[in-house]
Amino acid sequence: PAASLSSSLLGHSMAMRRFSRLSRGFALRPPPSTVAAHSTVMAAAGLGGAVGRRRWRSAAPLRCWSRGKSAEPYSRYDPLHAKHGPAAETYVPPATEARIRSLQQQIGKAHAAGKYDEARLAAAECRELALSHFGPDHPVSASAVNNLALVHRSLGERERATALYREALVLYRRSVGAEHQSTATVASNLALLLRDSSVATQPAAEGATEEDGELGGRGWTGESSADGATRGGGGGGRGGGEDGVAGGGLANGGGGAAGDALQEARSLLEGAILTRRRLMGETHPEVSLGMAQLATVLRAQGDLGAASDLLERATEQLDASRFAAEAQAGEGAKVTARLGALLAGALNSLGLLRKQQGRFAEAQSLYTRASSLYDTCTSTSSPDAVVCRHNLAELALAAGDETRARAIQLDIVRRVEAGTERSAAD
Repeated sequence: PAASLSSSLLGHSMAMRRFSRLSRGFALRPPPSTVAAHSTVMAAAGLGGAVGRRRWRSAAPLRCWSRGKSAEPYSRYDPLHAKHGPAAETYVPPATEARIRSLQQQIGKAHAAGKYDEARLAAAECRELALSHFGPDHPVSASAVNNLALVHRSLGERERATALYREALVLYRRSVGAEHQSTATVASNLALLLRDSSVATQPAAEGATEEDGELGGRGWTGESSADGATRGGGGGGRGGGEDGVAGGGLANGGGGAAGDALQEARSLLEGAILTRRRLMGETHPEVSLGMAQLATVLRAQGDLGAASDLLERATEQLDASRFAAEAQAGEGAKVTARLGALLAGALNSLGLLRKQQGRFAEAQSLYTRASSLYDTCTSTSSPDAVVCRHNLAELALAAGDETRARAIQLDIVRRVEAGTERSAAD
């Protein structure tokens, strides 16, 4: 019927015009389905079969007309340019963006290999390029600043890392808003660094030489045109982002600058948890991770009751998430290993708390399970596995079992030596 044909013609014409507007600045083809449908309707209306000869050209290697010379093309959807319209098959990024991509890959590889000075040079260049190319109000720039902060933290340069994390947090809030996962990630990074710095400036309680180990693993952020050191991508290694190598347990949170730092860390983590709950749901592993991280701050402040409640909830939720991941055939081994490592970190922290409460038998059970999970999900010589074994040795010493403590310490030495040999062979 004429009315139906007229309606179809109008709809497909509007779709073609919409694609034209969205793709302005790019030599893109419309989706094949849109072209075919449009051609059919146009032919039925007697208006010819060729579609848009004046606008749609051959699919030669594409580039953004508004930018300068470009690098080699890559077949990938790049969220950085999603505002320009549907993904091009072979979008070619400008040379600066290609350089940022290369630098972020270098950062991730160097950091994972423990080559922190090399990673710092690449991260510093990446930050300068991102700020000059994208400006301060862009998530790529915020990501570059966060990754540079992570490298400085790994080098033990806490003051510089703190300043950079603060800068990254401001940039993320301006570019993507306060209610965003990346903003929550950087807030957590800053909070854990503040916690560690405050713990390092206070004397530990007598005999408190255990460590919380790593709670979180990666903390690279990456709303960027570069994949290398991004969340879920490169990165890794001890000190990587949302982690938490805490010093020994404190009898109380102390006062002065250290107490203020702990309070700021607590506020940042509470805000990050609320953001993740709204975005991901109450039982998401990232929410459980935030709870476990907040518990380590509460323990440093001396609030053992609240810390215990949070850690118990976090371990229950992480245990359930890991069980669900194992039950789903589609889940990859990496997902299950990641959840296992998170659970091990929470169990280790809960073991520290139980020891501090004088509940040695519970602490030993928690440490033992955490150690087993670390061995399975990471490696027997990973930093977290070694830290957990060290905590077991300290617990044995506190219980007066020097023979068992000595055996665990010798096991730690063998693990470290084996890991060093494997690294040398690689």
